[in-house]
This record gives sequence, structure tokens and C-alpha cells, in this order.
Amino acid sequence: MARRSVLVCGILLLLEICNGNQDYNNYTLIKINPYNDEQVLVANAINATGIEILKNSRGLNDTVDLLVPPSRVNYTRSYAEENKLGFEVKQENYGRSFQELGPPESDELNRTVRTARRRYQKSFHLFEYNSYPSILEFQETVARRRPDLVQVEDVGRSYEGRRIKLVKISANPEAQNPIIFIDAGIHAREWVAPAMALYLIHRLSSDPDVRQNVLDGVDWYILPVVNPDGYEFTRSSAAHRLWRKTRSQTVNSCYGVDGNRNYGFKWAVSGVSTNPCDGETYAGPKPFSEPETQIVRNIMMKNADRMKLYVSLHSYGNFLVYPWGYTGDFLPKQWRKLDSLARSVSNAVQKAGGKPLTVLSAGKWYPAAGGSDDFAFGAVGVPYSYTMELTDGYEFTFPARLLKNVLPQFYEGFKVFGKSIKQEFGSS
Repeated sequence: MARRSVLVCGILLLLEICNGNQDYNNYTLIKINPYNDEQVLVANAINATGIEILKNSRGLNDTVDLLVPPSRVNYTRSYAEENKLGFEVKQENYGRSFQELGPPESDELNRTVRTARRRYQKSFHLFEYNSYPSILEFQETVARRRPDLVQVEDVGRSYEGRRIKLVKISANPEAQNPIIFIDAGIHAREWVAPAMALYLIHRLSSDPDVRQNVLDGVDWYILPVVNPDGYEFTRSSAAHRLWRKTRSQTVNSCYGVDGNRNYGFKWAVSGVSTNPCDGETYAGPKPFSEPETQIVRNIMMKNADRMKLYVSLHSYGNFLVYPWGYTGDFLPKQWRKLDSLARSVSNAVQKAGGKPLTVLSAGKWYPAAGGSDDFAFGAVGVPYSYTMELTDGYEFTFPARLLKNVLPQFYEGFKVFGKSIKQEFGSS
């Protein structure tokens, strides 16, 4: 009978994790640090029921970040000590930090939640984390205010039926200028990425000097939230805050696909899971199984002749990485140009007061196939393609109170992107 109870509890726990229903209030964020190549493999091999891996180690002195329930803290400490790994408790009661970031639901916070939800859903604030309906309204508002610069195009629907809209910013739409395409929010929990995309829309449509310096000769296409279903799911309760994938129903009552493993270039050859119940890197049953990745693909293919730069915004560390992502064994022939532009962007961010970005090929960081940056570069032929990881030091829960500091810093990097594309591909 006891054995049956354990089995039932295990199944219930699996269903909770598969559906993204996890209460992190009493979890501890622990980092274990490898100091040699053998330890990297050992650190990444930690595996125990209930422990959630936020990030694997990508090499020496790069931590494995774990969310650990109270019952597994001693196990994790012992594992680190036995294998001579560094061990750091970064934050206890990790889920309680979600209160600042959005409207979590828990008994003791219900009154705060009701007030916060009304504010988050009814009005848009540039330096806060906004609901998806308010994001759509912001896009339309900018287009109404600046019809000379901004158009909004309905590009399709998510799995759950939400409208997905592309913002086009152009001083001369008829000129057939080179296109810079930026998307964000394919990973639901990475809230700072859509916030950066929305800030770009704001600055590109309102800065008095942007037209001459950045917009003349270059068109900007910005898709602020690729995965609105997942994004809204992470906002629905603290138990869902760290959901990563889409919300399509797969098998065994499990949900979602990692959209950044779902693109049809070198699909599923490395760094993916084939388990539909994997909460992180399930690549899907086939390439482009998700309507959300189909929408991004269609935008790229429709504008392939003019698209010269693609940037996918993510969070969890200050990185600016370029193809190849599916392998770290070799680089594309054009890697020096990719590397040089990325370093110029990093320098601009640093001059504006931000932290420098770590620049390297994505596969040297960690191999993962089916990413949008590889697809843009390898299948569509976009000459410059990057994944930008924002906000070092806060995992996936970057505080909204710091947005007003970091978003302007990253904006200076995007101005460098714009000027470089204009100089190389714009008409004289």
C-alpha cells in the first residue's frame, strides 16, 4: 500500500511539473560550481525528484543553478561536497520574490493581487511588466500617435487564439530598406525580454534624433511577445511563474514545446529533449509544430531579401551570441564579422553604464539545436543573427524597479546595430 502511495504521489508531482503548476515559495536557489572539465559533467548530472534545474553549467566556473525544495537541500549540499564542487545558497524562499514582479496568487497576498492585477491589465507602464492585452493596446496606441512612422500588422494567432502583432517602424516604407527584425518572449518566464522590445518601440518612435541617425535607410520590425500564451500563464499565479514553453497540449496530459528548439534548421541534433513532459527543452514532435514559431518563420521568409539583422531577446545573463548554436565544433565563415559587430554593441552598452556582454558563438557557450538565430542565419540567409541575453545576476526574475536603469543602456547597443546595418546595406 505504501509503495502504491509513493507511485501515486510521484505521478501527481509529475503532472504538476508538466502543467507548470509549481509552488516555489519555500524553494532555495542554490548554485553549484565546477572547477575542472570533469566536474562540469558531474555538476550537470545532478538529478533528484523535485529539484528544478534553472541553468546547466556551460564550462569552468559557470554554475549549475538549481531550485531546491526543503527536503532536498541537504542532498544537494552533500552532492556538492562529495564531488568537491562549489556550493552557494543564493536565495531562500525563492518564490516570495515573485511578488514584486507581477500579480502572484497566494492566500496571504490576495488583497495585494487584486489591486495589482487591475493595474497591470488596464494600463501600460513602460518600466513595469505589463499584461498581454495592455501590450497590444500599447502597440496600437503608438501606431495611432505616429502614423508617419509606425504600422501594426496582425501576423496570426497563438495556440490559445491570442492575436500576435508585428510593429513596423519605417521613415519610408516604400523605399525597400534593409530590415532589422527583433523578437522577444519566446520563453514565457523571461519577462525582461518583451520589456526591452517595447522600450525599443517607444524610443524608435519618439526620439527626436532617431530618424536621421537610425531610421533613415533602415526599417525596424519588432515582435514583442512571440509566446503570449506562455507569458500570460506565467502571470496567472506564482506557481506558474517559471513556465518556459508554449502552451500547446502534447501527450500524457503534458503541455508545451520549447519554441527556441522548434525551428527547422538542424532540428533536434543537440541540446534538446524528446520527452513531451520535459519542462525545459522539449523540441516538439516536428520542426515548426507550434503556430508561434510558424509566425516568426513566415515573417523571416516573407522578408528574406531585405532582412539583414535578426536579434532574439532573452534573459539570464549578459550574453550576445551568434551562430552556430547547434554545435560548438566549428564556426561559420563569417564569424569574424558577427563577432566584431557584437563587440561594438557591447562597448556601447558599457559606455552607457551597463555591464559588458559576453560575446561568442552560441554553440561554444552550450550546443542547442533548433534555435531561431541558427534558422535565420542558416536557412533564411540573414547575414547578422544573434541571441541577446539580458540582465545578469537575477536569473529569470529581474526586478521591475531596475528596468529604468538597464533598458536605456541596452538601447544604446541597438543604436549601434542600426547604424551598422544602415552603413553596410542602406542606399546612399
